[in-house]
Amino acid sequence: MSEIDYLYEWFQGYVKAYYTGDKFVMDRVLLKEAHSKRVAAISASLAAYLGLDDRQTLLAEVIGLVHDLSRFRQVTEYRTFVDAESFDHGDAGAEEFAHSGMLAGFTDDELGMIRFAITNHNKMLIPPAGPQHELFAKIIRDADKLDIFRILPPIQANHDYSPKLISQLKTGGVLSYTDVKTMADKRLIRLSWFYDIYFDWTLAKLVAEGHLERQLAALPDTGDCVVIKETMKAYISNSLSSLP
Repeated sequence: MSEIDYLYEWFQGYVKAYYTGDKFVMDRVLLKEAHSKRVAAISASLAAYLGLDDRQTLLAEVIGLVHDLSRFRQVTEYRTFVDAESFDHGDAGAEEFAHSGMLAGFTDDELGMIRFAITNHNKMLIPPAGPQHELFAKIIRDADKLDIFRILPPIQANHDYSPKLISQLKTGGVLSYTDVKTMADKRLIRLSWFYDIYFDWTLAKLVAEGHLERQLAALPDTGDCVVIKETMKAYISNSLSSLP
């Protein structure tokens, strides 16, 4: 059995321990199981695009597979994926990985990079670290967002956006969940994620698959929202200008 096959086998056994007859929990366990496998594949593809070697690509795939490791316990114990109502799933996932059966075969440096990426895949910003640590954190953040955009349903809400978020997004940049006051604000959060994409490969896919247009179309063509749309379009155009 190859190393990657062993890791997938371990992951499958880990997840199956959370299988249950509780439909609410089981549906969400299966959702995160499928998400984790897709993010692993996306991470490996992005690593290959970046020209990483076989070992680095393996690390990227492993990080993708285990980045949401604590989600299964989270939904089982708290019946939610909302960190504010339970625990920080990045921090908890890194801790669970550190005590898992997946450690054999990795060097201390590799384990440090994996834990750093898991810890910071859901944070507002990546804290300063060595270039390799930051690289793998960027890969998992991009891969995670790409899959999330593919599966998230539209937000059903009116347009009562918080002035603070509107003001911030007019100039571009990532918004914080701590400033969300209404359901509509979550639309602005999603749109701001485009400012948190690190690689043109990911950004190009998001645009080609129509995710940008869908997020922009969800905002009205009036007032400050027009400014937000124009700012975003200019940013995307500039970011992708070097692509063939």
